[in-house]
Amino acid sequence: MVLWMAGCTEGPVSSEVEAEAGTAVQVAFQVDKAVIYEKASPPSPDPWRASAEGDLALLKIAVTERGFDVNLADPLFKTTPLGHAAWWGQSEAVAFLLANNADPDLAYGDPWTTPLHMACLWGHAEVAAALLEAGVDPAVREESGSLPLDYLRISEQDTMGLAAAFQTPFSFEAIQAGREEIRKLLP
Repeated sequence: MVLWMAGCTEGPVSSEVEAEAGTAVQVAFQVDKAVIYEKASPPSPDPWRASAEGDLALLKIAVTERGFDVNLADPLFKTTPLGHAAWWGQSEAVAFLLANNADPDLAYGDPWTTPLHMACLWGHAEVAAALLEAGVDPAVREESGSLPLDYLRISEQDTMGLAAAFQTPFSFEAIQAGREEIRKLLP
């Protein structure tokens, strides 16, 4: 994800500031990482897909009726249901997962990141607000050392390059509007 920071439009990211100040940037990451679901077939209904699509009916079946552990990451993307919901801006799914013991600070993916980083990347202000209200730590850095705040500075070119790569139908104007709202929420 360091690559994403190359196109920042609002100044250097936090690690670059430290480097310019002449201090050695040695970041020790102390985060819990999600365990990958390793059974041969996904649970039914698929809680990761339900989270990404905001399908609360299926998500409730998976979690409350079938006892799915909301902190398990899927084997394909290595993303937790909360991570999927944050990526796609599914604020109701985020609220449901948080109410059912999803860990908002749990890192996931390869390279690993957090739901707040993804909410900041895509400008999902309602998701960021729910995560912050749940007590997420906005000072948690992702694998490359970036803070969630750094994701608010990613350039239009880099943001839309990621959107195209992942086939996400987001508009940069909507992303920027959401990022402005998130800036007001972060300390």
